[in-house]
Amino acid sequence: MAIVGQSNWRYCNKCFGLWFNGNPTNGVCPAGGAHTSSGSFDYLLAANDFRGVVAADAEEAAAGEDS
Repeated sequence: MAIVGQSNWRYCNKCFGLWFNGNPTNGVCPAGGAHTSSGSFDYLLAANDFRGVVAADAEEAAAGEDS
């Protein structure tokens, strides 16, 4: 199953939080001014509901034990 998510999240080294870099501006940083992405990676936040994946994997594993 492919991971579904949203990329373009950055780490702000001023407020130590993640912020979305897909907007026209960098937003307002709680530490003052705009967020900064200096040295940040591009983070992808997963949007899958992994509970269903874990349940399906457990069912497959249990079915394999019966074989």
